[in-house]
Amino acid sequence: MSTAKKAPKKIAVPGFSFVRCEKGISEFVLKTNGLRVLHHERKGTGVVTTNITYFVGSRDESRGETGSAHMLEHMLFKPTIHDMKRGDDQGESMRFETETGCIINANTWKDRTTYYYSYPKSYTERAIKIESERMNGVVLTDESLAPERNNVLSEYDMYNGDPYFALSVAMAGAAIHSHTYGHETIGHREDIESYNASILDNFYKRYYRPDNAILMIVGDIDEKTALTLVKKYFTTTPKPHDLIPRLNLNEPKQEGLRRTSVERPSEMNIVSLGIKHPGFPSNDWYTVSCLFDVLTTGPESVLHRALVDTGLASSVEGSLEPTKEENLGSITITLAKDVTHANIEEKVLSIIRELNTKTITPLLKNIKARMLTDELFARDNSLRIVAELTEYASAGDWTYFNKTPDIINSITPVMVQKAAGDYFKSKNMTIGYFIGTGS
Repeated sequence: MSTAKKAPKKIAVPGFSFVRCEKGISEFVLKTNGLRVLHHERKGTGVVTTNITYFVGSRDESRGETGSAHMLEHMLFKPTIHDMKRGDDQGESMRFETETGCIINANTWKDRTTYYYSYPKSYTERAIKIESERMNGVVLTDESLAPERNNVLSEYDMYNGDPYFALSVAMAGAAIHSHTYGHETIGHREDIESYNASILDNFYKRYYRPDNAILMIVGDIDEKTALTLVKKYFTTTPKPHDLIPRLNLNEPKQEGLRRTSVERPSEMNIVSLGIKHPGFPSNDWYTVSCLFDVLTTGPESVLHRALVDTGLASSVEGSLEPTKEENLGSITITLAKDVTHANIEEKVLSIIRELNTKTITPLLKNIKARMLTDELFARDNSLRIVAELTEYASAGDWTYFNKTPDIINSITPVMVQKAAGDYFKSKNMTIGYFIGTGS
């Protein structure tokens, strides 16, 4: 029997280390600074999407600086020092959008911040150049910060006026005592008000660095061209000598049911049942996701039929976040008029306790079919591919992108029933009420 090892992949461009290739997606590391690169060619589409993800989000925010990652996201669309040298007061990033009509956006979450462009392939070099200049060329001053801080405060007030958001903030704070998942990505209003350029510049320099990022290039571009452009624009970006700072987070063990409430002038009343769930993309995370779908998704779901169809509630929703570490998922019920919080809480918990495989089986079959269809559609264009890859990379292993269909197929009704019993125990739960006190 031959024991010869498989020859390593030949790298088309010197200066990179090859890491791995799975189902057409190749990973490389730029040797000069540790920038990770994912490349996936989709010939004939005429479109390329570039996406850079920094492994920093609200998880990395200490007390007093909540919302910094989100605030910094806004500032990366301002002119860089390179723009200023060119006399460009609009900034190349925003100019790229107005001049080409490309799709441009960014978003911040618990474990990461990501920026992306999707455009005709002839603009690839320009897009990569922009990202290289934003990595360490953003100019942060109190003058440029002021209008964006006001925008974020307005955004916060808009969210905070929503009863569902207000209750979710209270739920997270009650359920999670030490871990930074206990505050919303947008941060606390008091912290947003106190932002200054020095605070954000310190956060920027700590985390916006090549060895804390992964650049994805997906679309109608070959590997050699993609790597050549990355090398051209990123190879001189320095890697800091200090280690990437990470908060050491240890959440105390929960030993009993936790409760919270929000009271406001409103005609709305809400019950939210929260459970701590495993990190993404574990098999258990997907099992809990299926459980939430069985209970809340669509008119055939268990709680929709028991509560909405009978006039006890106007809506039932489930929320489960794809975070790297244990987090809070919730089932939220909007009560019908004259229905009490306590009665709905008791009824829902009773339904979950009595959930059996006979009820789960037909629902799970349809849920898995839908999830697999969604996965196929999500891999149909470059923009959706990078959106999915971002979550897997942020959770620690992008190769789970290829494993997800098998994980979904492996979930059984027995597993879902067991998850209901395991996770909806009182010592794992936080229950919240939004109490409308009338107008």
